[in-house]
Amino acid sequence: MARLTKRLAELDLYTTGSDPIGAEEVGSKLAGLNGKEFALAYVGGSALVAGNLLQSAAQDTQFQAMVVGTAAVVGQQFLQITNGTTTVVPYYWKGGSISIYTAGTDAIGDEYTIMDINGTLTTGGALNVFLDRPLRYAVSTSATVVMQKNPYNQVIQMPATTPTGVPVGIAIFAATAGSSTVFATTWVQTRGVASCLSDGSTFAVGSAVGTPSGTAGCVTVYAAATTKTAIGDALESAASAHAIAVNLRF
Repeated sequence: MARLTKRLAELDLYTTGSDPIGAEEVGSKLAGLNGKEFALAYVGGSALVAGNLLQSAAQDTQFQAMVVGTAAVVGQQFLQITNGTTTVVPYYWKGGSISIYTAGTDAIGDEYTIMDINGTLTTGGALNVFLDRPLRYAVSTSATVVMQKNPYNQVIQMPATTPTGVPVGIAIFAATAGSSTVFATTWVQTRGVASCLSDGSTFAVGSAVGTPSGTAGCVTVYAAATTKTAIGDALESAASAHAIAVNLRF
């Protein structure tokens, strides 16, 4: 077992689980020894590779301007949205975000955490989105909303060149793949010293480490660009195709 801070019970971080797992929620973080931090994640459709850089599930743009199907009043704790063409299932949106995108007289930017939805829905279905708290403002049918999955819901390997999501952490072992009906849980590392697979770059001590790299799942020497993100600092000098020590700072 990987030992966490003394204030927490021991927990095996190197086992693929299944939901539900008690009171923990996807994206919850736990502190480990020596400044390490781990986040609870659902695994996407492929098994993870130890040392791989991971990203959130690929963006589905149809959920970025969703139609409000039925007006909602102040104090209501769900929004009814007209589903797009993606079939959604229970837990698909668990821990995600919903916010007002265009609003008329509604409050643009008002945001809530998604607790869950009302079952499996296909094209055009009436999607009831249950919220973490009551609505602060009325929402009319002239409004549209943005729905985003939790970044740790169905994590996948970071692509080689252009990200399709945001970087979320490093895989610490080969967690089993999940599916739309089987939600495999794992822990990914987000802070502290981690072993990360490198690409063809030559790292120096103190080099900023970034993504993407040109090799799927690998890190590279960071260079500022619109599609690149710095995720930590190299702790060693190393050539290509090694697992290097990186002090993560997601």
